[in-house]
Amino acid sequence: MQRRLTQQVPILASILVGVLALTSAAFAEEHLRGVVTGRSNDGALIVRTDSSDFTVVLNEATKVRLRSGVRVTKVDVPSLIPGLRVDVQGRLESTTRFAADRITYTRQDLKIARDIAAGITPTNQAVADNRSLIDSHQQENAQRFGQQQQTLDQQGRQIANNDEKIVATNGRIANLDQYTVVDTLTVYFGNGRSEISPEYRAQLQQFAQKAKAGDGYTVQVEGYASAVGRDALNQHLSRERAEKVASILQQTGVPPTRMLVPAAMGVSDQVASNDTKEGQAQNRRTVIRLLQNRGITGN
Repeated sequence: MQRRLTQQVPILASILVGVLALTSAAFAEEHLRGVVTGRSNDGALIVRTDSSDFTVVLNEATKVRLRSGVRVTKVDVPSLIPGLRVDVQGRLESTTRFAADRITYTRQDLKIARDIAAGITPTNQAVADNRSLIDSHQQENAQRFGQQQQTLDQQGRQIANNDEKIVATNGRIANLDQYTVVDTLTVYFGNGRSEISPEYRAQLQQFAQKAKAGDGYTVQVEGYASAVGRDALNQHLSRERAEKVASILQQTGVPPTRMLVPAAMGVSDQVASNDTKEGQAQNRRTVIRLLQNRGITGN
């Protein structure tokens, strides 16, 4: 009996060491919740929490996921746009630098961020949505957020954010307000089509080259459709048009970290009457803007 117990002691010791190692690894992971306010020059995310701003570093192994109910979908890094509330898992490298292993957000978070970036949500509505979102996601921080509500209630006012001078509009980041439009290109499409003609492909390649030559730039792509036919089809067409334009820009050398998520604007913002074929043709378009941080341009 004594010999059997002697043999079991090393086994039990090995199991105990393994359990302690797993427990230490589990506690090593940390959480960060906040709003994406922009990107640093090296492509890292700037995330504002209820206490401070963090530089969130991404790498090839970082997982980005969209959560819709119980369903979780894999998404790309360009979906992390300014104004997006995110849940980050990873490791704290310093007091303001966080290495991300996994970044998660909800479909509602993405909708609010896109609405603000597109400028189609009134300021006071964005404030109300942001307040509701904060209350639901961070109830444990309600006392500290109560102090920030005083700032959120000052509708229409902007406050200084960080050294890159990204501005928070009523608590919800309107990052585009801190950018200067350097160049604009419009690509037009055939009726019911999303293919890009060789003429526009050449212009998009030139646009990409100009973008890469500048510092602190961001590219915004918005797809539109004429208000003729079914809304669902028009929404689908506007998305396809924006994504195909974005794809050409990326293939020409514009990195995804320098592009906002292509926006499907549907039949919003019609620039001409749809009573004529000429007017419809003007509405079937994708608008590309080259933006540069005002902290660099000095404007």
